[in-house]
Amino acid sequence: MIRKQNIKRILAVCCALSAAAALCTGSVSAMFSSSYLDTGTVEMNILADETLHRISPYIYGLNAESGLSDVRINAVKQSDPRVSSYNWENNYSNSGSGNGSENSLGLVEQLSPERQSSPALYTENLIARAGRYSVPSKYATLQMMGKVAPDSADKPWETVMFSKNDSYLSSPDTEDGIVYMDEYVSFLVNSFGYAIDGGINGYFLDNEPENWSVRFPTAVPSPISAEELVSRSAELAYSVKKIDPTALIYGPSVNGIDAFINIKNPSDQEKYMNEYSWFIDYYLDEMKKASDEHGTRLLDVLDIHYHTEATNGLLQPIINGTDALSDNVRAQAPRILWDSTYTENSNTAIMHNQYIPLIPTLKASIDMYYPGTKLSFSEYDFGGGANVSGGIAAADVLGIFAKYDVHMACMKPSSADISYLKAAMNIYTDYDGNGSRFGSMIVDADNGGDIMSSVYASVDDNTGKELTAVLINKNRFDPKTAEINITSDTDFHSAKVWFFDEESAEIRRADDITDIENNSLSFEMSPLAVYMLVFDSAEIAQESVYDPENTETSAQQDTVTSVTTEVPEHVDASTYSSAGTSLTADGTSAAQTQSEVSLSLPTGTAPSETVPSDETESSVSSSASENDNNEDKAEHTVPRPIKAAVSLLVAAVVIALIYVIISDFILSKKNKK
Repeated sequence: MIRKQNIKRILAVCCALSAAAALCTGSVSAMFSSSYLDTGTVEMNILADETLHRISPYIYGLNAESGLSDVRINAVKQSDPRVSSYNWENNYSNSGSGNGSENSLGLVEQLSPERQSSPALYTENLIARAGRYSVPSKYATLQMMGKVAPDSADKPWETVMFSKNDSYLSSPDTEDGIVYMDEYVSFLVNSFGYAIDGGINGYFLDNEPENWSVRFPTAVPSPISAEELVSRSAELAYSVKKIDPTALIYGPSVNGIDAFINIKNPSDQEKYMNEYSWFIDYYLDEMKKASDEHGTRLLDVLDIHYHTEATNGLLQPIINGTDALSDNVRAQAPRILWDSTYTENSNTAIMHNQYIPLIPTLKASIDMYYPGTKLSFSEYDFGGGANVSGGIAAADVLGIFAKYDVHMACMKPSSADISYLKAAMNIYTDYDGNGSRFGSMIVDADNGGDIMSSVYASVDDNTGKELTAVLINKNRFDPKTAEINITSDTDFHSAKVWFFDEESAEIRRADDITDIENNSLSFEMSPLAVYMLVFDSAEIAQESVYDPENTETSAQQDTVTSVTTEVPEHVDASTYSSAGTSLTADGTSAAQTQSEVSLSLPTGTAPSETVPSDETESSVSSSASENDNNEDKAEHTVPRPIKAAVSLLVAAVVIALIYVIISDFILSKKNKK
């Protein structure tokens, strides 16, 4: 039997919890339904004559595991999580602990079976695909964790060595149990040329070394220390520079804020955290010291991976979220890259707020410890590939990379459908389908700090007069009027407009703007839309004004900024003391040795049979990549709205307990009487 006073207690607690839950639900709902307060008008100022710097063309990149069709990019890189275990001699790789730890030809299984034993076929295919889609810069990942996959399950992992104490061979020795990285680079240079001649433009010092012991525990039984990672990085980089001093070196390619702080090895960080604020500082300083010792720069680009860790109001990661809450948060999430007033809804960002915003903090580390090093986000993703919120976030990120002088960036989408991410890329690189693009010089532009819109503007460096601007409306429900003021010695009279929105990821042409007066105009942006405005300094002839009913009016009639293939990325060899003296162990030059073992492949080309359809290639690595991404991204959480909700619940319980105590006191008094 339940005593009467206990029933009262239970009812009191239940009532308190119900009331608190209602308050919490209401507060969270209110916060995300009216999410971010907005105004119907935003003032945008474009200082068209105030060029800030040249925009690196390499920020418009995509990872090789994604389909490269229907998008114009300037950079492509290897990024499959299996790449750390890739054996270039036999093309085997290991699937990793989350996928059975099987050794297989998975990275090349979509290619011709008769060619799967060809050395470096995985990288050969990268170059072939880059050629097929006119991608000027391509990047290979070198193996640095010390072991790579053998060609069967019953063999031990093969040993990786960075320098070979012998001549390089046209066909590597696959029976010695050792895989040489300098021989790999020599093989690629001999097959496809130096970076300066259109070969591999840059090499990554492996991939996410903080995860080696988790992904490949049989090969790497314990987490790597910062000291060991730097030692390996310097040795491998020097081996590469001796072969191709014109290729750029990227590292350390660690993923996420936790890895930036201590490469996910907290027990090791006490060795360097007394002197440095995070691992990034230590890495830069040690690579600078190693470079000085070797007499050549061993790190050209500080490379990191960043997949958003933001969560929505229900503690769910937004990266794969398809709900309205995730969409709202996603549109704001890129602010973590630059905005010191932004607080991301994630445990990591809240706990380590001193490192945010990321780009200014990373650049401050570079300036202090290794000046002249460039910055790269070679893997990044904010999700929403099939949703307009993803397109908005991606367009915002590309504008941020341009504005804050990021050198290279490659999207690594976590979803199969990335139509909106491709739209965001194309709005900058091919908005009219004829190669017309955002300009090559970023100019000063601002929107007064309005968080529900963005504006990025550029001019072409050939003339300095062809002004283009990307405008973004992040409002989910309402149109937004941009009051645009252009400060320039040039008088602009009209503008052509392209856009994509919630209705479709297809970039379409909108009506021309013909009422610009004194370089000022009002432009109404639809909800959840991204626009490209191409300003014209001369009156548009009446017959060329855009008419959706007139199919003869085409982008080819317009005066626009266009581009063919960009000059591929490379280092000027004259800046390196080792340039022109790439020696093998026997004292002959690398070029001489390579000519003695020249391959049948012509420089800069690859056999056509290594180029499969994009539909096939995009699915090759999907399971490993998706499992790996989900494993790495599943652990992030509690934002301020949830803290408020929990506080309400705690308060309700406290009130209920006080009620019970008072009731018991009154009851005991009555019993005494």
